[in-house]
Amino acid sequence: MTLKRGITVAVLSLTGVLAVTAAALTTVCILRGRSEAEDEQIWTEIAPAAEAEFGEPLRDDGTYLSETIHEPEPDPYADDTEFLSKGITPEGVEYYLYNKHAEITGHTADFQAETLEIPAELEGKPVTRIAGAETTEENRFELSGGAFCNCYTLRSITLPECLTEIGAYAFYDCKNLRDITIPERVTVIGQRAFAMCSSLKTLTVPIAIGEIGQDAFSLTPWYDGLLFNRDLIIFNGILYDVGRHCRGDVVIPEYVTRISDFAFFCTPGVDSVVIPESCQSIGEMAFSTCHELRDVVIRNPEIEIAQSEKTFSNKPEGGNLDYFWGTFIAEKGSTAEQYAKKYKFEFMTPEEAADTPRAHS
Repeated sequence: MTLKRGITVAVLSLTGVLAVTAAALTTVCILRGRSEAEDEQIWTEIAPAAEAEFGEPLRDDGTYLSETIHEPEPDPYADDTEFLSKGITPEGVEYYLYNKHAEITGHTADFQAETLEIPAELEGKPVTRIAGAETTEENRFELSGGAFCNCYTLRSITLPECLTEIGAYAFYDCKNLRDITIPERVTVIGQRAFAMCSSLKTLTVPIAIGEIGQDAFSLTPWYDGLLFNRDLIIFNGILYDVGRHCRGDVVIPEYVTRISDFAFFCTPGVDSVVIPESCQSIGEMAFSTCHELRDVVIRNPEIEIAQSEKTFSNKPEGGNLDYFWGTFIAEKGSTAEQYAKKYKFEFMTPEEAADTPRAHS
């Protein structure tokens, strides 16, 4: 269905041209209020996004650009929790041994390495995890230490191919870390794992990534580049964040399966959003502090929505009260209708919305 005001699909061509088409849903904000000269300046010299001749994806800025969703492999050591011993490598890297695997847990106080290669095995056991800080709902925004947190000497690190997880704050504030290749078997990158790495310009996200924690890459040159040059930042079907120029009527691509926590947080220029049938869940505070948001079209009648009135709010940044005066547009009997009724938000069916002039049109 189309809203009364005529929501359309704008697809960002990474060669510097905005092409309007309903067929190629790779990046999808309608950008309003910028001149052609400004658009040309923003999109100049961005490499094209495409797939290779035999279907293998090409990468640009470290992201996987195919619409194909890859199911993350389950962690084969998830149940291997019996701790055996701990040790230290000659380079000063600390680790724990379990029955079947090893985990990197930190480094000694005199650790001064500039380059480091994490071994694939320690005492005959595969290294599968770079440990992070334990995080809870109460301390999720507090500074806490991971394995290499605040390691200012570290400039380059090589991770083993058997690695499956990088924990929360694992490389937080490694100011001189310049580039890192994350192995393809990694499916979890924890909260703020690479945040504040102010020299990090090159990073590759694995094809089958399954979970990326809040602010995992914040305040790095690599991620700042994504925020500036893209409207929607999507890793393996997860809509992780919106770019700095995302505004207007947003149509999320059909292959997106999840909208992560805080994805649209504090995005004042978004007027409306269409969430496709492929999307299975909307995370905590995903649309919080979206001051201009008025229409939320949800096409999956069974979508899971984080149960909080703050998941959607029009509160301006710095405001004291949370409220949402927009309208949910979805099928009758859907989970979206249940959510809207629970928090006393306005709800319409698509048929009702099509016949009703929108307040922001």
